[in-house]
Parts: sequence; C-alpha cells; structure tokens
Amino acid sequence: MMTYGLEVERATVRYGTFTAVDEVSLSVAPGEILALQGESGSGKSSLLRGIAGLEPLASGSIRWNGTDLTHTPTHLRGFVLMFQDGQLFPHLDVAGNIAYGISQLPRREREARTAELLVLVGLEGYGKRRITELSGGQAQRVALARSLAPQPRMLLLDEPLSSLDKGLRERLVGELGTIIRGSGTASIYVTHDEDEAFTLADRVGVLKDGRLLRVTTA
Repeated sequence: MMTYGLEVERATVRYGTFTAVDEVSLSVAPGEILALQGESGSGKSSLLRGIAGLEPLASGSIRWNGTDLTHTPTHLRGFVLMFQDGQLFPHLDVAGNIAYGISQLPRREREARTAELLVLVGLEGYGKRRITELSGGQAQRVALARSLAPQPRMLLLDEPLSSLDKGLRERLVGELGTIIRGSGTASIYVTHDEDEAFTLADRVGVLKDGRLLRVTTA
C-alpha cells in the first residue's frame, strides 16, 4: 500500500547525552495541518528541526510519500521552515521578500506567483510597501507568503506568532489557518498555546519531555 504525505517513525534527536526528542512517530496527510503543542523544552522545535533536516536523527526515519529522506540534505527535502520572527529582509519591499525564494523563475512567472500570494494572504496592493511600514500581523503574513512561494510540499512553522501580543495572536491565528488551507500545503505548526493549536489545526499532538503523548482531532 502506497504511503502519502509525511511519516515520521521513532525519530530521536540528541544533543550530546541529552535526548530532546524520544522515539516520536507521527504522520501528516497532504493538505493537513498538524499542530504540536507543549511547554518550552518539550522537544517541539527540536522535532521540527529534525524533520527539516537541520538536526540529524540519532535514530528513526523521515519519509515523504514512501521515500526515505532521513539522510537527504535540508535543501533537497522540499520542506520550508518558517521561524518565529519571520526573518524578513528590510532592504527589500514586500514583493521582493515574497519573491526571494523563487528568483530562479522567469520574471513574469515570478511576478505572477507573487501577485497570487499577495491575494492569498490578504495583502493585495502591498507589493511596493517597505517592511518597516507593516504591522506585526502584516509582516507575519508576508513571511508566510514567502514560505509558500516555492510551493513546498511541507510547511514547518516554529511558533510564528509567539513574538506578537496576545490580542493580535488571537486575531491572526484563524487567518493563518485559512491561508494555509487555501494553499493546500501539508503543515506542522508548533506552539505552546493550546487554544492556538486547536483553533488552527486539523489534529493536535501533545509533546512532553521529548515524547508524543497523544494526537487528537481538533
């Protein structure tokens, strides 16, 4: 039987003698959003980095559609990792930031993809805006659009709203869920906030001390 989407099997990540992720197994179907929720130090970000290939697995495997990616370099996995602060480039305008990862495309294709993503994230007409002119919520939507630009098969989001105040997080989390679903991209969303996880995701996994305790439907 063919396997579809992401499969993580007994993944273990260690830093010296410390085990940050302890034999975690999970799956994400195409187009599905899985949230990983847990307190600081529970292993959420380490697991995400292991899936992305930024941290080597001490044991276990990472597969996509049945193909083993465990030893595949990060840039060849087709996954995109969006960090907490978005890491936008202040010297580029909004359109330039979104198009950064698709610079190899012909100009017309690049401009068309950028325009499509501006509509998707609700920022149509903002292409020429400077990054410093954006609100925190707008900046995070630009960062999400940039992550989606190369059409990754997997989007990995490491607490992308944690730097925003509570009120803005609550308003933006639903928007992010709508945007990600609109893109059809399989995603793992890491957060310490239980309400955020259940608002945005299709399923929620709970991590504690490097172990996946349970996965429930949101």
